[in-house]
Amino acid sequence: MKKIYLIIFLALFSITLFAQKETVPTFAYDSTANFLGKNAIGYTGQELYLKGLDKSSQSFGYSGFILKYKKDDDLLNDEKNIYKPNDNYNSRYEDLAGKYFHVLEVIRHPKAKTDTKDYSDEFYLKLQELSSGDIIYYKYNAEADYTFPFLVKGFFEKQKELLTGKEYVISDDILKMSRNLITNKALAFTTGQTWKCTDVTMDNTTNELSLVLQNAKGIKTAVPYSSTLNNESIKKVYTVAEASALTRKYNVNNFRRILQNKIRVGMTKEMTRLAWGEPTEIKENGNTEQWFYPAGNLTFRGDKITSTK
Repeated sequence: MKKIYLIIFLALFSITLFAQKETVPTFAYDSTANFLGKNAIGYTGQELYLKGLDKSSQSFGYSGFILKYKKDDDLLNDEKNIYKPNDNYNSRYEDLAGKYFHVLEVIRHPKAKTDTKDYSDEFYLKLQELSSGDIIYYKYNAEADYTFPFLVKGFFEKQKELLTGKEYVISDDILKMSRNLITNKALAFTTGQTWKCTDVTMDNTTNELSLVLQNAKGIKTAVPYSSTLNNESIKKVYTVAEASALTRKYNVNNFRRILQNKIRVGMTKEMTRLAWGEPTEIKENGNTEQWFYPAGNLTFRGDKITSTK
């Protein structure tokens, strides 16, 4: 009889374990991405840091933080349902900035399948604010990458691990906007010099995830992590390997011109794209081409610039 009970107990225990496994999200958190888009379920169990806002936005506060997601409407204008509300129907900046939150659950919008409007991109992150223990919800849109106000702790730690020690060559326009971290003055630099990443941190001035860089002279500066992604039309940050390859290909002077976003007669189309990005318009005229840019017009014969205006 005891054996029978033991078998039944083990069977029930196995069923319980199987059921528990079935409830675990199939999408694991990808620590190489801060914004997960439609894979929002991956935030479950993660710790989020709420980034600061620029001074012009602080009086407006944070939008999307509510107390009960089932009482939410599309305008988020129910003051009684807003977490720590201000006069703008948002949450007060001073009460939330710099706080840490644990994601307890990710909930699909209740109307995602029943309403005629498509709510498939909308979720609610059920959060616990770690210092107070408050349970609140954040309205998450899978298409709103640029409005996502959090830095995921796992992503931050992964980038710190991946980037610390790497070396870069930075375009002049980024360095001109950077500051000396010791003196807080404009950065003195030489075009094409190598910068080593010594740390990854949140820049309290820009409220952006940033790389702390140091040159051979020990001068330190910080550049936004976003600039290393090179998502803009003009490449801003090169690894040392990329910079060395382009220097060999085009020579030192031409690569410096690329880093300075400068154009000269004789440069190739590839060099032009690296320095100025894609033209807004191209016109062909026989064996010549005109490339139009906001900064000026270029004429090519074959692969090389023959004149600039």
